[in-house]
Amino acid sequence: MTTTMSSATNYSLMPEPKERHFKYAVGGAVSVEVLLVLGLVWYGHIRPPVNAVKPKEHVIAVQMVTLPQPPAKVVPKPLPKPVPPKPVVHHVTPPPPRPHPKVVIPPKPAPTPPVKTATPPTPTPKSVVTPAPKPLVTPPPAPPPMSAEQAASLMGRYVGLLRPMIQQNLHVPAELRAMGMSGKATVEFEISPTGQLLWAKIIRPSPLSAVNRAALAAVKDGGFPPFLKKMPKQNTVFQIDVEVGAGSS
Repeated sequence: MTTTMSSATNYSLMPEPKERHFKYAVGGAVSVEVLLVLGLVWYGHIRPPVNAVKPKEHVIAVQMVTLPQPPAKVVPKPLPKPVPPKPVVHHVTPPPPRPHPKVVIPPKPAPTPPVKTATPPTPTPKSVVTPAPKPLVTPPPAPPPMSAEQAASLMGRYVGLLRPMIQQNLHVPAELRAMGMSGKATVEFEISPTGQLLWAKIIRPSPLSAVNRAALAAVKDGGFPPFLKKMPKQNTVFQIDVEVGAGSS
């Protein structure tokens, strides 16, 4: 019994014939593939590089052709202006003048004698009252014309009235008082016979603008008296120097 069991065990461990043939076929196929890969690698190293073929260059032939010159422009000649036909003048002979009719002047009628009419008698007034004649009133004689000296004297008297009034209306600016400065400006102004101020302006200003403002304001703020009796009753222009300073009252 011992010998029989050992021989059976050895038989089971041996491979079958079909399995062995399959293993041999797979191994041969693998080795063939390895040889082909190695052959391709070796052939790639020893093969010379293939020169790249340059593309053919296309040559375009250009032919110069001269175009014919355009025909010259033909300017049409202006047509002559049509000449209007001359008007036909028909000569017509005027008819003979008609004879003027005769004017017959009738004879003058004989004058008839005028017929006299009786005029009624005019009544005589009983008493006629004649008005007393009015006494003649002679106008007063015109005053003699004023001389230049008298007019200058009246103007001087009137200007003497204006100066204190302008000085009374003068307000010295605080800036001039603080700096102890003073100045003079000439003011020109026009006054009516009633004493109304029409306009005023500075004609000779001071270098200090505060002096000019104060002098013009003093003239504009004053109510002036009417002209004197013998002064001419017309608008008059005056020029007065106004002094503005720290010492002005």
